[in-house]
Order: sequence, then structure tokens, then C-alpha cells
Amino acid sequence: NTISTAELTFSMLMALARKIPQAHISMKEGKWSRKDFQGTELYNKTLGILGMGRIGTEVAKRAQAFGMKVLAYDPFLTLARAKALQVDLRENVDEVYGVADFITVHMPMTDETKGMINAAAFAKMKKGARILNCARGGIIKESDLLDALQSGQVGGAGLDVYETEPPPADFPLRGLPQVVMTPHLGASTQEAQENVGIEVAEAITDYL
Repeated sequence: NTISTAELTFSMLMALARKIPQAHISMKEGKWSRKDFQGTELYNKTLGILGMGRIGTEVAKRAQAFGMKVLAYDPFLTLARAKALQVDLRENVDEVYGVADFITVHMPMTDETKGMINAAAFAKMKKGARILNCARGGIIKESDLLDALQSGQVGGAGLDVYETEPPPADFPLRGLPQVVMTPHLGASTQEAQENVGIEVAEAITDYL
């Protein structure tokens, strides 16, 4: 599901930049509110990618095609590999927080990454930065994200995964217009489902 998740992430990125879901809802309500939906270009903006595995790598390729500057944080990524991918590797995640206009998470859920993007992390981010999580719920502490969004420290969020799935009916992030949400659709394409099935079958035959 690498390509499927990478494409969803970049779709989220574009939706946040141009406020597409919000404008869509407004149009469905019969409005014509052009002034309410001024966005920002991706060109020359900085994307911080936390986790440069297969999915993070594919997101980087798409960002570069849009003329974005790509910073990467991944303790397991070598400098030689980073140069081959044409990304700016940072040894400290705080270096990414301080300059990135958009930040996207592509790390597994571990004891080290659980809740790593919390109030302290948000405070270090560039004011108005937008954050995306199409990886694993729980890497972002949702209560701290809510506070950061309400204060304006974080300008928007694109979420496909959550601490509790499905989120409860009174999930407070639902009510914020600057939040784009999808119901864990990272692998929800026909191609991804076929590819995962083939990979499982190949793994079993290899084992046998």
C-alpha cells in the first residue's frame, strides 16, 4: 500500500494548502465565498518528512515535483541515501519543526514515537505550520493538537488515523474547520488491496 498511502498524503497536503474540502462544503451550501478560502502555494514551501521509509520516500518525490524543499528526519537514514533522494537530512527533529511549512508523519508506532508530536513539539514549530498523519494514530497527541489548532500555533491538520478508531461522536477535532479528516483510507484503493493480497500469497509460498 506504499503508493496508495503516499498519494493520499499528498492529496491531504494539497487539500490543506488550498482549503478544498472547506470550499466544497461551502459550494454545496449554495454559497460563493471566494475571499474565505485563500490558500497557499506549495512551490518553494518546506515539507518536513518524519520517517523516510518507502512511503516517506514516495511523498518526497511528489513534493519535489511540486518544487517543494524537503527536509527529512529519520534516525535510520544514511547521509548517502539522503543525498541520493535529494532531501536535506536533519539529525534532530527540532530542526525540522522550526522551519517546515508542512510536516508529515511516516513512522511506525513504537514506544519512542507514541505521542512524540505533543505540546512541546507544537511549540517548536513554525507558527501556522500544517501537520499531516496518514501513518499511525497515537503518534500525534490529539488533545495537544486541539490546543495548538485553537491557539493558531498550528494552521491546519490532515488526519487519516486516530488514537481511537473510529473516533467518538464528540471527537473535538471534528468541529474545527481547518482540520481535514478521512476514515483510515491509506490502503483503500483497488490497486493497494490487490498488491497486499499478492504480497501475502508470495510470502506464504516463499515460506513453504
